[in-house]
Amino acid sequence: MTADPSAPRSLTSLLDALDPDQSVTGADPQNRDAHDGLTIQAMLDRVGARSFGAALLVPSLILVSPLSIIPLMPTIGGLVILTIATQAFFGRKHLWLPGILANRRLNGHQLSRAVQYLRKPAAWLDRNSRDRLRFLSGPPLDRIAILAVMIVAVTWPFLEIVPMFTSVSAGGVALVAFALMVRDGFVLIGGYSVLGLSLAVVAALIGGLL
Repeated sequence: MTADPSAPRSLTSLLDALDPDQSVTGADPQNRDAHDGLTIQAMLDRVGARSFGAALLVPSLILVSPLSIIPLMPTIGGLVILTIATQAFFGRKHLWLPGILANRRLNGHQLSRAVQYLRKPAAWLDRNSRDRLRFLSGPPLDRIAILAVMIVAVTWPFLEIVPMFTSVSAGGVALVAFALMVRDGFVLIGGYSVLGLSLAVVAALIGGLL
């Protein structure tokens, strides 16, 4: 995956870039205030359009937050993650989203609520992550991580009604994306574990229907 030097290098800095309570958010000082909300495209622009790890974090963190209970949010988030992950898997250099996804908007209150909810776990992960087992998060093994994200995200539109399923799965995606961003193989293993549990639930549900 292509790295963007201007992209956030921690979860805390990524949340800072999205926080409407900051006077000006994002790495670009010319960006306007976000109190009236941000589109998904604007969020991705703030964290770096060429940093696929950071880009994957944006929708996955939103789905970990209480905003996952908003109707259709898991479906929209899953489609955004699937679109980003597919481009990362095939080595695209610049991220692109179709307008129907890119123009979806969170208002300032929703965005602020999500950011504040995520601050403590983000700070904990930042303190406890470091460069470990780097080979797991680098080429070619990073493609395995992206493929796992794609497989899990594609199930979300069909399982949106299952309580907490999307939030837990999105937590796994967030761990994988964060691990790819900071090159921490231990965190990546944790993400794989959560994604594996999610797929086990999917398999059990399918088995119960057959």
